[in-house]
Amino acid sequence: MLHRRSTATALVAVLLPLAAALTSCGFDNPTDRINTIGAGTNNREAQVDVLGARVVAYADGQGRLIGTLAFNDDEADEPALLEEVTGANVTVGGGRPLEIEVVPNEHVNLAAEDATAIPVEGEFSAGEFLELTYSFSTDEIVTLEVPVVKPCGQYADIAAPGSDAGEAAEEAGEVEETESHDEEADATYLCEHPTESAEGEEGGH
Repeated sequence: MLHRRSTATALVAVLLPLAAALTSCGFDNPTDRINTIGAGTNNREAQVDVLGARVVAYADGQGRLIGTLAFNDDEADEPALLEEVTGANVTVGGGRPLEIEVVPNEHVNLAAEDATAIPVEGEFSAGEFLELTYSFSTDEIVTLEVPVVKPCGQYADIAAPGSDAGEAAEEAGEVEETESHDEEADATYLCEHPTESAEGEEGGH
């Protein structure tokens, strides 16, 4: 859902459908589309697209926000900023301003190895959804239902905040070995555990 922090003009209402029409006329070729990891949650209502949004959870209440941001403004002179992400009962980015720059007609992959990890802490676990609100310097705010997934499969190499790439997968393996003989252990974050995922699939990825 899109909200604007300033009054929207009629010009925006006219230009958005026009842009959508142009896109359908051949300007959205498969080679031009951003390859987002998995399905995630998408929002294309604002000037900055939020694509493939997910929280990779490494334990209850501890995760990393991933996804892709794309700034679709041919005439912008300056980058757009993702200023903050907020949600009920969660803290994103340590509660500090994010200030993530997105250059016009470019995108930022929050799951890339060279990207600064955005920690998410609070009340959640794998298989749930978080309602997160993204605030941009374009005076636009979008709210998404973001799925929480385990660091397995396509997410195995996504490093937890403050860790090295691949470390999360190794830790998951260590936990599996340690807990394998404990019938009462919480197996939610074991990759082989058939947890009901946020996408309604088994396996969590």
